[in-house]
Amino acid sequence: MKTAKISFKESIAYSEDFGDIYFNSDDPAGESRYVFASAIDEIWDSKQKFIIAEAGFGAGLNFLTTLDKFKNSSKFLHYVSIEANPISKEDLAKIYENLGVFNELSSELISNYPPLIRGFHRLNFANSRITLDLCFGKIDQILPELDFKADIWFMDGFAPSKNSDMWSDEVFKEVANLSKSGAILRTYSSAKAVQNALAKNGFKVNLQKGFGKKREMISATLETASHDVKNPWFSRFDIQSSDKTPKSALIIGGGVAGCVSAYKLAELGVKVTIAEKCEDIATNGSGNHCGILMPLITKPEVELGRMHMNAFLQAVRFYKKTMRKEECEFKGCIDYAHDEKLLVRLEEWLKFDDKNGVFDINLNSAPYPSAFIKEGAKARPRKMCKAASKCADILLGYEFESYEVLPDGKISAKFKNGKTIISDMLILALGSDSMEFFSNFDMQLSSVRGQITHIKESIKTNLAFSTKGYVCPEVDGVQVVGATYDRNLKLDEPRSSDDEKNLADIGEFLEGKKPQILGSKVGYRSYSGDRFPIIGRLYDEEFYKDSYKALLWTKNKSENLSAKYIPNVYINTAHGSRGLCTAVLGAELICDLVFDRPLCVEKSLFDALHPARFLIRKLKKGIK
Repeated sequence: MKTAKISFKESIAYSEDFGDIYFNSDDPAGESRYVFASAIDEIWDSKQKFIIAEAGFGAGLNFLTTLDKFKNSSKFLHYVSIEANPISKEDLAKIYENLGVFNELSSELISNYPPLIRGFHRLNFANSRITLDLCFGKIDQILPELDFKADIWFMDGFAPSKNSDMWSDEVFKEVANLSKSGAILRTYSSAKAVQNALAKNGFKVNLQKGFGKKREMISATLETASHDVKNPWFSRFDIQSSDKTPKSALIIGGGVAGCVSAYKLAELGVKVTIAEKCEDIATNGSGNHCGILMPLITKPEVELGRMHMNAFLQAVRFYKKTMRKEECEFKGCIDYAHDEKLLVRLEEWLKFDDKNGVFDINLNSAPYPSAFIKEGAKARPRKMCKAASKCADILLGYEFESYEVLPDGKISAKFKNGKTIISDMLILALGSDSMEFFSNFDMQLSSVRGQITHIKESIKTNLAFSTKGYVCPEVDGVQVVGATYDRNLKLDEPRSSDDEKNLADIGEFLEGKKPQILGSKVGYRSYSGDRFPIIGRLYDEEFYKDSYKALLWTKNKSENLSAKYIPNVYINTAHGSRGLCTAVLGAELICDLVFDRPLCVEKSLFDALHPARFLIRKLKKGIK
């Protein structure tokens, strides 16, 4: 995406795009504390958790000023910031070298700084109570994709005379819609147009003394919060939801989705139990000897591709933090465009954003054009599940049968061995069993049989790669190639014909060799009809069918109540062949819902992942 053009005037960063400096030249950190961070003091004693949103991340000085205030406290900070022209990591380092402030904190920010690609980037800091969501894109495109109620807003774009897009009525309308009643808004600006736009959108405006030589600045308070809900059927909130924080969680399924969900919840202080029907975890599709961590590359801005890019970048950050080299080795990997459709995708990316920071494209590589994915990894799925699940109590031989919501909101889960477990919340990470369990829901689920082939090393490669099939570097004397794809086929025994197909799919790389086959493994994966995972609260099917039955006639609008969900029951499934990526997104998103945090993905992607999406599509077409 377009990055900021930076020059330096007497060591102060100057924007060539907007013709303005980033900071007050006398005391940038002092200005940040005075104009913005001082708003936190007004509500500090009354809150334990803060959501602070910002328009204009710039070099992140306001974030670091805020981080400095929170770093030694027990309070939680979720900071969401929008930036249309992000600064490169190299320029960021130079800015803080010149400023000479927040040396340790700026180093942590720079080391966590994401690739400059459009979309949401969630960054978790060493202090686990502090989260930064960096949203790269134009403000009018980002604001409708956010979903939270902020305590404080920092409006820190370039001056209205130089950056009018950030100070429009429509922007302040969206800001108001994303704010709690009584939310504080701060900006260095005192422009009359800004005052009028704030007042028009429900803010009470006060002028205060500005910093340094600046005469005045605005401090505003939202008088009444908006209760407008777009697409109520996809609302994250429940008409019967409670604010009770869960202390215990039961996860059904010991694959990657269940194990990563366990880790994320345990990190937030929840006592987690994993119930797995087999005699060990990670025995199905998540139990492969070796696999690849890589995103699905689609044409730019295709919704499925945007979701996969978000998932991949979240997964990279998570696994780098939690896994050893023996479990996930980040050397990069290669995605070969072996047909015309894939080649067109790479060509489109070259036109759209050839310096996206995630992958480098080479149209002249052999035997096909390719994308080198810089943070791709050779993954050991079973080892990764074992590592992630150490935080949980694991019950083996527990085949899930049914659940019941108790009067107090707790969940009672029944198993085929006659056992019952009661917990505060339930996550159904059922993988390929999802199709049977959710047969009464409109979810368009299918199970796909995949067979991988273990061979004696026949392709010398340090990097995992994907072509018609995929190939992993040799590990412990075994090279993994695969995989077949057979929808709704149930056959546990390996087939020699599948091994032959796997080898044929990588024939160009074998150079005439006939590999020695050491064995095969069959696994089953869950897919949805639109290839998106299914992640979120489990919805009340009968309520949806009754409340939204007239969507065909009401032009997709409904005056009915917002969504109704099964209390404290969540679903994290249909991850297909890239579950190592999307399972991390699923776990993080469920935590967002459980703990009422800003979403880690755009709202449009949240809707695209919503368990009720297939039913809503049918209702909009008048199909009941």
